[in-house]
Amino acid sequence: MAEIFAKSLALKHKTCSLINVLQYNGGTFEQAKDPLVFTFAKRPIDKPECTVFHIAKQCIEERHRDALPMVGYFDYQTIISKRRQKLKPRPHPCKGYNGPVQRLCQRKLCKVTPQTWSQDPYLVCTLLSMAQSLALKSRSTQPNVYVTRLLVTTKSDQEYVHLFEAEIPSKLLDLLDDPTLSMKHVCWPTIHHSKLPFQPYSTFQMRLTARLIEVHRVQGPLGAEPADFHDSKVISNKRKLPEGNDFTRRIDNCIAGLDGLAFSRGRGQM
Repeated sequence: MAEIFAKSLALKHKTCSLINVLQYNGGTFEQAKDPLVFTFAKRPIDKPECTVFHIAKQCIEERHRDALPMVGYFDYQTIISKRRQKLKPRPHPCKGYNGPVQRLCQRKLCKVTPQTWSQDPYLVCTLLSMAQSLALKSRSTQPNVYVTRLLVTTKSDQEYVHLFEAEIPSKLLDLLDDPTLSMKHVCWPTIHHSKLPFQPYSTFQMRLTARLIEVHRVQGPLGAEPADFHDSKVISNKRKLPEGNDFTRRIDNCIAGLDGLAFSRGRGQM
């Protein structure tokens, strides 16, 4: 199954093979039933096409449930295809060539497509949506930090599966629910990016499972680099959430090219 997950170009085959890798009989993970939904200002904005896993109930104590990570997976080609579909120009009403609109859509597509795929803001959108899902299911009344981990495969890399990790503070989720709240004392999380080799295939299941169930704080030493989703550089320190409209631009970037959304402070427009 590990070799199929690594080499198959068919998304369905890759997803099914990962499910078999993580959700084997008596395994640690089980597939989540509820789909992810990214919300802003309490409005559903996007549904990431992401397969989600959580720790199986029989593997954890109830009191530790809120501290454990949620794991998601998608192939990056999904994002590429989704953006192209959303920015596909409508047919010419007279069956002619709709050149101006096609060029406009192409410019928009280039604008929202990052030069480096691993710094795509949509990855942050997916991590945030997993944290929102955890928050909805949390039984704790105290402020929490939600651990989210996202596995990503790419068409060009059959040697590694990429892992993005973040600890999302509940205060940031509160700010997503109500963008009029004060941004003081709220930190934008550092996203850590690491890679796990597929080979040797015989040990991939064991290595991947062990990596995903680690309960350490992801801001600690990981042997991984923090990825900057704001520009093309790599940052090494956690940065405070900037004041003003920059926060809404960050969120707007997360979903740019998917639904043509424009954000203003305090509301989302569809």
